[in-house]
Amino acid sequence: MRFGVVTRGLRIPITVPALQYLQPPTTKAKRYAAVIAGAYMLGTLVLFIQAVLTTKYNNFTIFSHSWQHLSEHLPLYNLYPDEYFDYYLYHPTFPILFLPFAILPSHAGLLLWLLFNSAMVLYAIYQLPMDWRKKNLMSGLLLIEIMNAIQSSQSNPLMVALMLLTLVQFEKKNVKQAALFTCILFFIKGYGAIIGILFLFYGDKKKFLKYCFAFGIAGSLLPLLVISPMELIHAYKDWFHLISSATIKEDGSLFGMIHAMRHEPYLISTGMDKIVLVLAVIGLLTAIICTAVAGTQQSRFTLAAYLLIWIVIFNQSTESPTYAIAVTGAVMALVMCSQKFIKWFLLGLLIFVASLAPTDLVPTSINHLAVSFQLKALPCLIILLFLQSTLFFHRRQVIG
Repeated sequence: MRFGVVTRGLRIPITVPALQYLQPPTTKAKRYAAVIAGAYMLGTLVLFIQAVLTTKYNNFTIFSHSWQHLSEHLPLYNLYPDEYFDYYLYHPTFPILFLPFAILPSHAGLLLWLLFNSAMVLYAIYQLPMDWRKKNLMSGLLLIEIMNAIQSSQSNPLMVALMLLTLVQFEKKNVKQAALFTCILFFIKGYGAIIGILFLFYGDKKKFLKYCFAFGIAGSLLPLLVISPMELIHAYKDWFHLISSATIKEDGSLFGMIHAMRHEPYLISTGMDKIVLVLAVIGLLTAIICTAVAGTQQSRFTLAAYLLIWIVIFNQSTESPTYAIAVTGAVMALVMCSQKFIKWFLLGLLIFVASLAPTDLVPTSINHLAVSFQLKALPCLIILLFLQSTLFFHRRQVIG
């Protein structure tokens, strides 16, 4: 059946997802899923071996040492050049959450951390209410991007999984679980909690907010298990100071791409940055309003994908591995798109420019161009604008 919106007598095709829990998967679908899962696990093992041989797992070292610093009553947000390079930027509660990996021997903890991230992404994808063909397509298309993120040993794949699972729990009307995942996202990287905006379009809004408040307070006080109240207050002050400073500014966002194209230092804010930020906020508010007016499951999923892209390309702390979040949102939206030409054109553009071009799998000239001009943001922006238009038209009555 063809779907569309009627405006002045014209029928405009829009994305139509299979947003329902369907019959059990076929044997063929299960076989494909098993092959994809095997590729994820094999890729993760290869990247683990690479990390051990090259000793390039700085982010994992930062995470594991954050627990040691917290338990030894040392400042979390100081530089420790003898242990690792860069700052610890995460929430003061994150060292407690990372404890199961931090207490293990370094290599064992690293292996389990990487496998956990890969497995969580797969688990979250296969919990989405879409048919298995789309789940297999989505997980297959995300393989390269997730492996790119796994290579950095960061938490971005886990963020992807928790954001998708928050959406799933909202759809299942399990607001307690949705609130828990939203708060965990905040305790890892604060901006991941943006997915909680979806509560506006589901029932039990007050219940969700109450659970968020309860989990938020409990989680924020969790470090008191090992440090004093004054130490915790000091840690929060240090954290707020660090994340509000230019120290966290990276060049991977849309702002970085614009600065690169204009040959401007990315650390210096410009008038163009302010214009882009204002337009981004207006676009986000418009998307939220259009979703509220449409009131459909499809519009909610489109907004969820929109949020995953938006929070990355307009985030000035975005690095290349952070795009695991944005690319997941883009792929989720496009695998549900009924317009085949747009779907495959945008997917091809996304995978080539965002996932392949920044790697050694392409010619050096293409890689240099993609990295120099931070082009990962470009296909994500194009897809975000496509979703913006989809939500805008979806505000009218959807007909069959």
